[in-house]
Order: sequence, then structure tokens, then C-alpha cells
Amino acid sequence: MASVRAQPWAALEADNLTSLAELTETNLLKAIEERYRAGLIYTAVGDILVAVNPFQELLMYDGAWSGAYAATDVSGLAPHIYRVASAAYNSMVQGKKNQVCVISGESGAGKTESAKFIMKQVMNMCSSAGLGLKLQQKIIQLNPLLEAFGNARTELNDNSSRFGKFIQLLFESSGRIVGAGLEQYLLEKSRVCVQTEKERNFHIFYYLYAGLPQEKKAQLHLKGPEHHRYLRTYCQLTKDCSSEDSREAFSAVLESMESIGFSSSEVDQIITLLAAILHIGDIEFVSSEEGGGDSATVRNPEVVETVSQLLCLESSAEVSFALTTLRTVTRGEPVDKLYSCSKAAVVRDAAAKALYSRMFQWIVSRINTHLQPRDNYSRSKLSVTEDHLNIGILDIFGFENFEANSFEQFCINLANEQLQQYFNHQIFAMEKLECAKEGVDDLDISYTDNTPVIDLFLARPIGLLCLLDEQCKGLNGSEKAFVQRSRESFNKHQCFAPHRGNALEFTISHYAGDVTYEIEGFIEKNRDSLPEPVADALRFTSLQLL
Repeated sequence: MASVRAQPWAALEADNLTSLAELTETNLLKAIEERYRAGLIYTAVGDILVAVNPFQELLMYDGAWSGAYAATDVSGLAPHIYRVASAAYNSMVQGKKNQVCVISGESGAGKTESAKFIMKQVMNMCSSAGLGLKLQQKIIQLNPLLEAFGNARTELNDNSSRFGKFIQLLFESSGRIVGAGLEQYLLEKSRVCVQTEKERNFHIFYYLYAGLPQEKKAQLHLKGPEHHRYLRTYCQLTKDCSSEDSREAFSAVLESMESIGFSSSEVDQIITLLAAILHIGDIEFVSSEEGGGDSATVRNPEVVETVSQLLCLESSAEVSFALTTLRTVTRGEPVDKLYSCSKAAVVRDAAAKALYSRMFQWIVSRINTHLQPRDNYSRSKLSVTEDHLNIGILDIFGFENFEANSFEQFCINLANEQLQQYFNHQIFAMEKLECAKEGVDDLDISYTDNTPVIDLFLARPIGLLCLLDEQCKGLNGSEKAFVQRSRESFNKHQCFAPHRGNALEFTISHYAGDVTYEIEGFIEKNRDSLPEPVADALRFTSLQLL
């Protein structure tokens, strides 16, 4: 197919699958597979671009390709991610209307790389000088920083986004870029504390070990990575914490921070917080004879002392108290009750997750501050004035189905169901338009409607999320009760399959396949609470960032 093109980027009729005699799922998949085997990873279906990840570097993203797609009319060009970016930019400038690029697909499909290519091409289209050029460079530098703190290796993908992001590029009516903003959603902060042996924590922890000089590690009391509970489960730990790739990635993160505008003090405090989080995970608990039964006390107070030192807290005793004690007020008097060892471990992990997620939010906030267009940008939320045109790029984690699926996959797959519904509606509208162009009336256009599974999650007052919230609000809520209520409510639902016996799990039929969810841990993850004594202890820090 490629041999008959006048140029490698010239379009052929076969590039757009709306030219097929019958637009069925079988025909679409067969055509996409044939194109992929011919080395064509991009296929158009109307205005939608289908991309098949080649899992290799391709010579189709250099300056020549970018220049070819930088035309004001790209209708005569072959399907390409640059064509999507150029079409969005041209439509914005010529039609004075805001644009959005929605990127969807399973984990490992290439969504994050596609988002990078869209940003790269848009930046090339709006070539600027002076302040505009500096802003472009800052936007391009976002990726190493966001991927280090928000991406991780999973079973399906070595660089999986563990958060959703919406990037908005802001322009004057002439097309000159004036600013940018970023919103983040659903950071998978539980990954800070728990991973399987086939998966990793967030990239930044391994980059930290590979990139920091030994004397700095000593200042932060960092020993070998295998000594830290939040890192030690990964099977290739030592290799990844000392590889040249990780060292180079750490350097890229530091360069990214400097380019965007982080001060050296802010960078140093971020590194200190990362080290403190690793040490928090090493705090252990044993049963106290004082409290009786399974009442917790800290087994290794020297680690609490290290954490307190790094977080610039005056009293390590207050930190130990906050991690092991529930304080309530009865008739105006404080009443203290020691946690069990298992509950103290939950509180410890909650502290680590809160520190990491709030640091991530702060990084996003600082990025927005440095990318704001003059005085019209909110510190943490996108705030676009009527004078601005914008191109939004939505890049979220893809559909996931692992050996063990928990609350994170539950949320991620719901988000993907909603995106799939959006695409269904777009394709339906596109096919209706094609029929109208051909003068065909009353054609029965059908597609797989995933509304039932979305309603299963979101319906009120009886939907899975409502039932889960119900258990989280009660003092005696349990995963067992949540599973039982779900069985009672959805036993005959077409997308819900309860499991026999006492297993804390059920299966949901998603648009991309059946997924079995293990419900243990759902309630604690959904509550997502940080006990007040822990928050109070952290507020007494002299570390400015904290």
C-alpha cells in the first residue's frame, strides 16, 4: 500500500475505513490488522484516528514529517498523529473554536506517547519567538517530570500512567501560544505502599537511588533499596536502582524542574520528602503489654526519629503517638485508645500516601504557576478567559485487567467505560452523517451500548459506588457487607456476576472484557482518610514545602 504513494504522507482512499463497503466490527478489525502488517500503524475511521502500538521506534516523527503535516489543510494527508494535532490547531485558529483531543485505549496502547506527539506538533505549528519560545520549551519539558512522579511499571506496560491528566494549551486568536495548564485526576497513590513483584513503585524512587550521589543518600539516611519496604518487593530492584537509564532519567527530571522554574530549594525539599516517605514505610509495630491484647507500639523508634528529622518535626514522640493512638473526646475530655498493629500499619501507609499525593498536587500547582498566561491563571485550577482559545489533550490510564484487580482498576475501568460511551456516540453521529451524504435514509446503525455497565456503577440510589459509600460511612461497614448488598441488588444484572461462597469478589462484564475484582481493601481505599492526629503532627513542621 505504501509503495503507490507519491510521498510517504500522501493519503489514499483506503486510509479511511469509512470507504469500506460494509462498516462492521469484523471488517474494521481485519482492515486495521492488514494495514498494521503492511507497516501502517495509523488508520482513519472518519474523524477518529486508530493507532496500533508498534512497540518500536519509527522514522515518521522527524522534522520532515512534522513540516508536511504543518499545512493549513491536512485533508489530503495520510492518517497520522500529527494530522490530528494540525487539524485541531487549524480548526481552532480558522474557526475561533476551542478543540479537544481525547486519547483512549487499553494500558500499553501508546496513549502517553500519542499525547506527547500531539503537543510536539502543536508547538511546531505555533512557532514563536521571545517569551512564546520560552513557554514552548517549558511545556515540552513537562513530560520527564510528570512521568517520573506519575508513571510506573505494571504487568502490561513499562511506563504506565498512574493518573489521568488534562493538558490545556492556551492561545491568542492569532494562534500564538500564551500559556498552558494541567489538571490531574485519580493518582494511584496506593502504589506508594503496595506493588506486586512484577510491578514497580513510581519511577521517581528508582531514579532517586540511581541519580543521587552517595553523600546525599547518607544525609537522607538511605541505605540499599532492598532495605525499604515500599521498594523491596520488585524482582529487579537492584538493577533498576543502579542502571544508567535511571541515572539519565533523574538528570532529565532535575533539568525539567529547572527549566519549568522550580527553585533549588524546592527541588531539595522534594527529594527530602521522597526519602522521608521511604522511611515512613519502614516503621514497624509490635503488640504493647501496656495496652493489652493487640495494642500497637512502635518497634523501631529510631526510624521515627529519622522521619521526624527529615520532615523537620520537633518531637518524634508526637509522631509515634499519632501513628498508634486514636484520640476521641467524650464529655469534653480526651480519651486515648491504642490502635491494633494492623490498624497502625494502615495509618502509617495513609500518612505516606497523603504526603506523596499532596506533593504531586503541589508539583502540578507549581507547574500551573510557571505556565500561566500573565495574570489570568488560577493557581491550581484551569481558568481560561474568553480572550483565550485553547486545545485540550485528555490522556488517562487505559482499561486494565490484571491477575489481581482492586479498587484502582475499579475506578480506572469505570473512567474508560465513560470514554468508550463518548466514542460510541461520536461514531454513531459520524455514521449518520455519512449516510446523509450518500442520501441513505432509515439505515439501522447499531453499536454496542455500554450504558448498562455505567449504570451498574453510577446509578442512584442503588449503584455499586453508592453501595460502597454506604459501607464507608458506617462505623461497622465491611467489604463482606458490600459484596452481599451487591449480590442482592444486581444478582440478575446482565453485567454483574456474583461469585459463589464467601469469596470477597465479583465479576463485571466491561466493553473490553470480563474483569474479576478482589474487594478486600475497597473500603479503606475509598475512605481515603488521614487521621487528624497525624495531620496535626505534620502541621508543626518547619519544612516549608510540607
